[in-house]
Amino acid sequence: MNIFIFDFDGTITRKDTTDLILEIPNKDQIWQIEEKWQNGEITSYQCMKAQARFLKGITKKEIHQHLKQHSYLDKKFSKLVHFLKTNKIYTVILSEGYDLSIKFYGVQKQIKDIYCSHLITDNGTLTGKLTVSNEKTWNYNEKCIGCCICKVDFLRKLSTQYNITKSFAVGDGRSDACLFKYVDTSFSLNSKYKATYQVKDLSDVLRILKKNFRC
Repeated sequence: MNIFIFDFDGTITRKDTTDLILEIPNKDQIWQIEEKWQNGEITSYQCMKAQARFLKGITKKEIHQHLKQHSYLDKKFSKLVHFLKTNKIYTVILSEGYDLSIKFYGVQKQIKDIYCSHLITDNGTLTGKLTVSNEKTWNYNEKCIGCCICKVDFLRKLSTQYNITKSFAVGDGRSDACLFKYVDTSFSLNSKYKATYQVKDLSDVLRILKKNFRC
């Protein structure tokens, strides 16, 4: 079986929905925490757990309204998923992003298996707590940034579970850059990160797959 791994923020969506949600509280401390992560002082996991505390009291309705105003799905996402399924390629989303964003866009209707960060709510209001889909078991990269979702660890587990013979991945972030080293074919939406192909959007991915791969 072949596998295609999607990132979510900035890949399936045209803007980073996690950053958009973190704009809502309008707290400088959120971005101070972000800067610590960027400087390597804390892990990505520690960063997101700390930032989530500032979301306490915000409602799902507020989040949905903000996302509706500021972000949208890549227009070719549905066509790419259709192509992958037609060619019997197992599709999965691995994202450090929030489950609320993914559910808001209805992505789960097209891709069933989604592993991401979960914002805990109580009667539609965020509690300020966050859980993740997996606990990393091994550092695959000596410069590991301690992601909420270790995509390489997931690839390893899924490859064993589904007897994967060929792997593809698309993304734009640091967690994707790590994953790109372990898949057969990678598509980067961020020129900072090395990949098999540098692409502008998912239409480029679809075009390349149709031209170069018989799955």
